[in-house]
Amino acid sequence: MRRLLLVSLAFLAMGALEPPYDAILVRADLPLEWLISQTYSHKFGIPIVTTTPDQLDAGVKEELLGYKRFGFNRVLIVGGERAIYPSVQADLEREGFVTHRISEADRYGTSARVAVELFGQSEGAVIASGESKDYGALLAAGRLAAKTGYPILFVKADEVPLSVSEALRSLRVKKALVLDQGLADGTTDSIRSAVGEVVVVREGGDLAAAIPRDGGYKLFLFGAFAGVVIVAGILRLRKKERVPYTLLTEDEERVVRAILESGGELTQDQLPEKTDFSRPKVSRITADLVGRAIISKEPSGRTHKLVIKKEFYGAKR
Repeated sequence: MRRLLLVSLAFLAMGALEPPYDAILVRADLPLEWLISQTYSHKFGIPIVTTTPDQLDAGVKEELLGYKRFGFNRVLIVGGERAIYPSVQADLEREGFVTHRISEADRYGTSARVAVELFGQSEGAVIASGESKDYGALLAAGRLAAKTGYPILFVKADEVPLSVSEALRSLRVKKALVLDQGLADGTTDSIRSAVGEVVVVREGGDLAAAIPRDGGYKLFLFGAFAGVVIVAGILRLRKKERVPYTLLTEDEERVVRAILESGGELTQDQLPEKTDFSRPKVSRITADLVGRAIISKEPSGRTHKLVIKKEFYGAKR
């Protein structure tokens, strides 16, 4: 948990004031999905966690729940339902996480959709073979993407998939950094015709030469404003997060509504009368709501004071 929080705050200093997601979930044994997620992670300042296809590792789940106690509960899932089963997504949502999945029919479409949906526009892109088994080349692509802030797009050895071509147009890419290991000459030519400028990065070459000259200037600006950004990130933790009533069970909503109707604060010994629940049931529900950071609980005489920490929206039951 501590590791996830520190990673997020550190990445906030790299220019991600308000990313739409707080963590990325990918399948542990799919390096291409992990790679395209890593680019977004570096650019916008959120950590990556991994999972097996059918269930969250107990340790990872514990970290995420601890992370959520600081207000970080929005999880982006990268990969289709055969990569990460719907049961994993449902498990997260039962724990109070808000999830969103990005996936397409293949790795090429997924890389294109991640780029378009998460980056919007980008002056450049890093392009590599999606069929390559050369993981060294893939790591180099990741290094370039992290340094430039460009998204990664995967192409076939002898073809630029339509989804990738459309992504290049949508992103308004003007410059492509191409790792041509495993690519036919015609594929590189197709990329050049789509974007105009192509920089081919080959083995033994200088990666630094492929990075735009203003890259260091951008990093300097990020560093200069790091303190301000971190403060903004900390203030974000203190803001009340808006969540839908649908995150609650009927019993939980009754408890939450009772506290809200009392001005957002209530002592626990008042809840049985206001909800018609037994004291043991009230204790179970409030303990779960505290664990999900929906309410806070602090000693108040012989009982506890309960305070709503979220702002709810949507129709009540």
